[in-house]
Amino acid sequence: MKKKIVFYHPYFEDGGVEKTNLLISAKLSKKYDIFFLSHSFSKKFDNEIKKIGIKKILIPSSRAIFGFLKVIRIYKKIKPDLVLSLQTYANVLTLMINKFFFSNNLKIICCERISKKRYESNLKGKIILILAKLFYRYSKLVICNSKELSQEFKSISKNLKVIHIYNPTLKSNFNLLSKKFVVKSKPFFKKKKPILFSLGRLDYNKNNLMLLKAYNEIKNKINCNIVLMGDGEQKNVLLDYAAKNDFKKNLFIYNFKKNPYPYLLKSDVLVLTSRTEGLPNVLIEALALKKFVISTKCPTGPKEILLNGKTGFLVKNDDYKDLANKIKIYFQKPQIVKTKKKNIPKSLSQFSPSKSLNKYQEVVDNLF
Repeated sequence: MKKKIVFYHPYFEDGGVEKTNLLISAKLSKKYDIFFLSHSFSKKFDNEIKKIGIKKILIPSSRAIFGFLKVIRIYKKIKPDLVLSLQTYANVLTLMINKFFFSNNLKIICCERISKKRYESNLKGKIILILAKLFYRYSKLVICNSKELSQEFKSISKNLKVIHIYNPTLKSNFNLLSKKFVVKSKPFFKKKKPILFSLGRLDYNKNNLMLLKAYNEIKNKINCNIVLMGDGEQKNVLLDYAAKNDFKKNLFIYNFKKNPYPYLLKSDVLVLTSRTEGLPNVLIEALALKKFVISTKCPTGPKEILLNGKTGFLVKNDDYKDLANKIKIYFQKPQIVKTKKKNIPKSLSQFSPSKSLNKYQEVVDNLF
């Protein structure tokens, strides 16, 4: 009988974290029974989940205490041999359940994909970090997705075993996906203007307004289109800002696509304006398509991916004037861009998907 592994992911939505978990699950499913436990599931990945043979378990209650009790019941029913818990909230919850209801008999790996600094910005996050300091010692291992992030979490607790494994970002059919269909019909391609592309949720942390403010600084000198792919609570804020500053005709916002790579392939520059990250997959994907990248040097990930600016431009967090200046340099000084692009193969050599997946397999196998 196969051993059982539960992936506890609080909210299985449409982002890079979800894609990474599916790739890891597909690798482990050849040897183990895989269960996905979540408070919500996006339908976007249903076909892949079925294809891999993952068993989905929905925790229907949104109230914290009832959700807590349901997770306990599910763990008791499944009797998992290993829990891979994803994100600090789920990690703390699972470790507390293990301590008080399973006498620490569950094997738990905590996976961290977001900088601690995101939690330090509000009271709820600060409480979660305090609980992490108390309970992370009971995990078998903490896996972070970047070197910088692993250094952050080593300070959580003494004698805590922390390693980093890069995201297995690039699928074997990645290049085929990027050429799967042509999006010439979209209005921003018809106009044949340069395209600044950004992929991710439209929320406070992704800070897309920074890109719009930067474009507002240079719109009279650089005429290009901005394409945002994602959805979120700041969508109307962004549309209102563009309208107020008379460049709404240059802004195009589309919902998430299961395959965003043809849009990225047709774009000129990938721009990431996040306040915090873990290891942003989209930067690696953009480099793999030989796209130029401009990113904030937020904690954590971009500096590691872009080799401290050797492969693209790094700008100060939330500094739209710095971003505006880097966009101008991209269009006005092609030799600098050409030099940086030469370093792309060196950057990508860090992120072998097979190496990352084999490392996950090795880590899990060694626990049994």
